[in-house]
This record gives sequence, structure tokens and C-alpha cells, in this order.
Amino acid sequence: MVMLMTRPLFLLVSLLCLIHPARAADYTDQEARAAWEHWKQQPLTENNFHQVCDLLQDIGKTNIDISYDILKEYVPMVQKAGNKDWAHILLMGWARVKEAFLNFADAEDLYRKALINAGDDARRLDEVFVGMSLMYAEWGRADSLDKYDSLGKRNAARAGDIENLSFLYTFGAMGHLTDTAGMNRGLTLAITLATGLADKNALFTARYNYASIYCRYDPQREVTILDSLLDLAKDSTLTHKPKLYERTAFYFRNATPSIYSQLVQVNLLLADYENAGKFADLLYNAVIAPNPNAPQAPFFNSELAMVKAYQGQYDSALRYLDRARTLFKVPEDSIPYPSYFLAAGLIAEHKGADDRALSYYAKASRMSGMEGIHLMPSELYFAHALILVHRLDEAEKILAGLKAQLPTRTYSAYGYYYYKHYAELLKAKGDHAGYGKALEMFYGIKDSLASLNHYRAIQEIEAKVRLRDKEQQIVRLREESEAQIRKRSRDLLFFAVFAGLGVILVLLLLGYVRNMLLRKGQTEQIARQTQALQENRIREMEKQHRIDVMQGAIDAEERERHKIADQLHDEVGGMLSLAILNLSSTLEKGRDDPRSEEKLNKSQEVLFSVSTTIRELSHRLTPLAIEKRGFKKAVEDMVDTINLSQKLSLQAVIIGFDDDDRYKASFYNDLYCMLQELLHNILKHAGAKTAVLELIEHDGVLSIMVEDDGVGISEDMATKGKGLETVRSKIVYLNGWVEIARKRERGTLVVIEVPAQEDVKS
Repeated sequence: MVMLMTRPLFLLVSLLCLIHPARAADYTDQEARAAWEHWKQQPLTENNFHQVCDLLQDIGKTNIDISYDILKEYVPMVQKAGNKDWAHILLMGWARVKEAFLNFADAEDLYRKALINAGDDARRLDEVFVGMSLMYAEWGRADSLDKYDSLGKRNAARAGDIENLSFLYTFGAMGHLTDTAGMNRGLTLAITLATGLADKNALFTARYNYASIYCRYDPQREVTILDSLLDLAKDSTLTHKPKLYERTAFYFRNATPSIYSQLVQVNLLLADYENAGKFADLLYNAVIAPNPNAPQAPFFNSELAMVKAYQGQYDSALRYLDRARTLFKVPEDSIPYPSYFLAAGLIAEHKGADDRALSYYAKASRMSGMEGIHLMPSELYFAHALILVHRLDEAEKILAGLKAQLPTRTYSAYGYYYYKHYAELLKAKGDHAGYGKALEMFYGIKDSLASLNHYRAIQEIEAKVRLRDKEQQIVRLREESEAQIRKRSRDLLFFAVFAGLGVILVLLLLGYVRNMLLRKGQTEQIARQTQALQENRIREMEKQHRIDVMQGAIDAEERERHKIADQLHDEVGGMLSLAILNLSSTLEKGRDDPRSEEKLNKSQEVLFSVSTTIRELSHRLTPLAIEKRGFKKAVEDMVDTINLSQKLSLQAVIIGFDDDDRYKASFYNDLYCMLQELLHNILKHAGAKTAVLELIEHDGVLSIMVEDDGVGISEDMATKGKGLETVRSKIVYLNGWVEIARKRERGTLVVIEVPAQEDVKS
């Protein structure tokens, strides 16, 4: 797999050739050196060579340095014996591990030795050229990459080595990231060459890099390609874990974890921290959990601490950070990975230790050229910390230097945090006009990311629904089959009994028919009278029920109008009076008044609050919101407003409702008011941190599901609450059905179904 130096973690996922994942022998340092002392005294036979290779992989799981020491002694011994194939195996594996840990100078020296050892053997030469091309692409040495990539392509083409030729086109394309047209041509050709090969490593490598590198500025397309690669990742040629001596050609050993790691990156890039956390956990369980003390473990733990801090799970982030510090086995100031210090800074900032956070961010910013999976330069965090301690000139200088990267990264987490911190800077400097513009840009980026993540969430829900339907269909078919078998058994068992009883039943039936004919006349007359009485009673009950429903709806509307009037009078009126008072005082005393600027700033803040309150009220005036934006957009705006308040994390899934003319306007208004009341109850009474809203359009019926993780609704509140009484009235009026229940674990679940009321004109 190819990655840039800005993505060092993912090199660790795919290329650790000496670190075999299978659980074999675990060696202490003393046991490892003792085992090597034994094997180096043995003759150089094929079996003994394989034993030493296995020893190297087992030791490398926990102490890669001892494996390096063994290689320093063993490679000269093998070369002295004249076995070039064995020397090739050791040199290639050694070089790839050095490369994976970004020790490019050491890797270059080892690849040059492998090139000399290859001689004129076409297979060995092709594999060395592939390894060197990958290394120089990651190292950023474009001239050296072009040289060895060209040599490798000529050699592989002469030898008809299609697999290595595909690798070379993939890695060659990665060396010139600014030449997107050339990158597209190279990767497309690599995919074409590898498509017919039985071994899928070259195909997966080309398609993976097409998604992760070429599509890096098109996250939706990247996610689609990565999703399609999950099936290819299960191919046996990728999932096989070869021992060191079994395969020297490049291979994509950890395909599925590499997809997970890229999905972590994409979700962080989109500021979708919930999904980033899910894929980070999958990645950790696949790569680190089987071997918690592996050499790459401290790097992964540092990255997991970053992800958990972004999610707001600071206790979990601190545990991962402590584990990383222990595994690095060096003093904290000597830890060689910036993500560790960024995670430590985020935790310190959360605790209010701004000076300590600044120290951590400064340490990370001095490690230039490495961004980790979060894909944001450390300088951005450093600038934010400088603003917190009011070192504004230094922060402004750093942000000015980072602005050059904005054009290609605006609508990503980079732009999101850049404008957030830039707005902080301008506010601290008193530049209120600039602050307003920066804040507007920040919210524009936030809305864009929220819209994209919302679309992706809907796609995920739809996929789950389709999968659930298939599972239910399979269960239903199985149950029907079992029922048919049981039915046939019962038929056979009781057939004889039914045959015997048949004669008796016929005789009884004849007597019964005669008796019924006698009583039929009397029974029909009584039945007609009873039916007439029942029909009259039902009509009266339905009439009274309709009157009660309409009265309930009228009462609910009246309460809502009083509520809005009170809020306009109490909140908006009071705030406007305060703003008018400050403005009048300023106009009366003039600009010479030393407190005039303070009064104007205070008036601006009050007017911002008035604007927010009026915007919230406008969302409650449903006819206007729906008429201007449409029902679906009005609901999405209401969800965004709740999330923006940060009082509740609300996830919404809306399927359907694309035609605003399909249903009556009053029907849309009633649905909107019900959703508004349910969400208002969660904010006001539930004490919840998260909630889920599902609004789905079926054929002829609409379903609403709202659930939260709050304290749970009481039985008294569920039956007598004024807000829920309003909701029940509307549902009854719409001939719908509602169930409100306290969840067993925690929180409340509300499920509603109402018949669709389509507009006759549509």
C-alpha cells in the first residue's frame, strides 16, 4: 500500500513483514538471544533457514530491534554460503520493515544490497524495483522514483511479469501527486493489467490507492470504492498470511484493516467522529488486540487516543494515551510521534490546563511532515492554543502560513477547524466584522459536512433495512417450510380418525339441519332487531368521538399560540428593550463616552440572541417554514438547530418526502408540530445526551420513531402530559396509532403510524 509521509500509521498496517500476526512462540529478550545462539551454530539447510525465519517473525512481534541484530549476523552468513535466493528473502523483508517504520535511509541501503544480490535474475530484479519504487514514492524522492520505476517497467515487460508491472504503474503514479491526469492514467493501467491475474494483490493495491490517493478530495466516491473493496479483501490470495520465506513479491497482507484505517481517515476528514470511532475500534481489534505489545502498538494507541478525544470520550482517550506512553518505553519528551502530543493536548485543554495544552501542541508542531490519521497539521492545534493564552500575533502568523492549503481542503475538517480558530482570533482582537465573516464561513462548512454525513447515514440505514428484510424473508420461508412438514404429519396422523368420524358427523348434521330449520325464523327476527340497535349506538359513539377529537386539536393549537406569544413578550421584548436602552445611551452621550464601544458590543450580542430566538420561533411557525423550504428541509433545519445548540446530539434519518405536493399542507403541518413537540419534550424533560429520529414514508402510511437515552418517561407523564396530549389528539384526528414507552435499559421510545393523506390535486 502506498501512503504519504502525512499518513505514517497506515504503513504500519500493511507492510510489517517480520511481524507475523499468528500466535506462535512469545520470546523474552533473553530467550530470543538464546534461541539465536542455538540456530546460528546449526548448518545452513533449508529446514534450518525456515526455522530462523520463523524465529525472526516471532521475536519481531514484541522486539523488532533483536530481529535487526539477528539479521545483521545472519545475512552475511547466508551470502557467504552463496545462496542468493535466501539472501534475497532476508534483505527484502528487512528493507520493508525499515520502510514501514519510516527509516527510509536504512531501507534504501538494504534495497541497494538486494539489487546487487539479485544479479541478472529477472524475478528478483522485478521485486527489488517494486520495493524501491514504493519506498521512494513514500519518501517523496521523485527523481529516484522515476529512475527505478522506469528500469523496473522495462525489465518486467521484457520478462512478461504482469503482476510486478502493475505494481510499478501503481507506485509510479504515487510519486507525482500534483499530476492528477498522469496519476489517473497510471492507476487505471495498473488496474487493467491486474484484473485477469489469479493473485489479487496487484489488483487490490491499485484499486485501494485509486480510492485513497486519487479520490482523496472526493470523500463520497472514496467511500463507495472502499466499500466495494471489502469483498475483494476476503480473497484467499490476500487473506493468506505467508511466512517470511513463502513470498518475497509485494503483497497486501492486511487488506480489511487497511480499508478500516482509510475509513477512519475519511470520517475524520468529514468531521464525522461517531463513524470514525467505530472504524477505529474495528481497526484496533483487527491489528493490535491480537498482539498488544507489537512494535506498531504505541503508534496505534496514540491515534486511538486522538479519535476518542475528538468523540469527547476523554477518559477512554486518556487510557489509550497512557498505554502508548508505556509502550514507547522512552521519556515522554522523547516520544517520536506527534499524534501522542496532540492527543495529550486535547485532553489537557479539556481539563482547562491551557498552558500545558500549549506545551504539548508546540512539541507536536516541531515534528513537521507527519499528520497521522487526523490529516491536519499540528500547527493548527498550536495556533488554537496560542489564542487560548492570548498570544494573538503568533497565532495570526501561523494561521496565515496555513491559509495556502485551504483551496483544496476547505470543505473538510481542515477548513472546519481553520475558520473556527480564525474566528476565535478575530473575536479576541476585537475585529467584529471579520469575526462575523469567519463565523459565517465556519457555519457554511459545518452545514456542508453535516449534509454529506446525513446523506451517508441515510444510505447506511437503507442498506441495513434491505439486509433486515432479506433476513426476515429467509426466516419466514424457513418457518413456512417447517409448518408444511408439520401439517403433512398431522394430516396423516388424523386422517383415519377423520374418516371414522365422518359417518357420525353426517348423521349429526342431518339432525342439526332439521332443528335449525325450525328455529331459523325466530332467530332471524331477533338478529335484525339487535343489529339495528347496535348500528344506532355505533353512529352516536363515532359522532361524539369526532367532536372530542376536533375539540382536542383546537385546544392544542390554542396552547401553542399562547406559548409563542409568551416567548415573544418575555424573551424577545426584554432583549430588544435592553438593546434599545444601550443604543439610546450611546446616541445620547456620543462616541466620546468611554463605555460607548462596550454598549455597542453588548447591543450586538443582544441582537444576535434576538435573531436566534426569532429563528427558533420561525421554525415553530410551521406553515411558513414548510412553504418556503419544503417539509423535509424544514425538519432537517429543525434537527440542525437542535444539534447547533449542543444541548443534545440528535441523529435523524428521513426516507422519502421528496415530493412536497403529494400530501395536504395541513397534513405536513400536523406532522411537523408532532415532531417539534416530541423533540421539545426530550430537550426539556429527558436529560438525554443523544437521541434518534426516524421519519419514513411507506406506501399508504407514514411512520415516526423517536428515542432517547434520558431518564425515561414516567407513567403519569406518558398519559397526562400536556405536550403528549396534544400529540395524541393530532394522531387520533389523523386516524393514526401511537405507542409511548419507557425503555428497559434507559430512555424513552415513541412510535407513531398515521395513514397518508394525499392531496387530491397531486
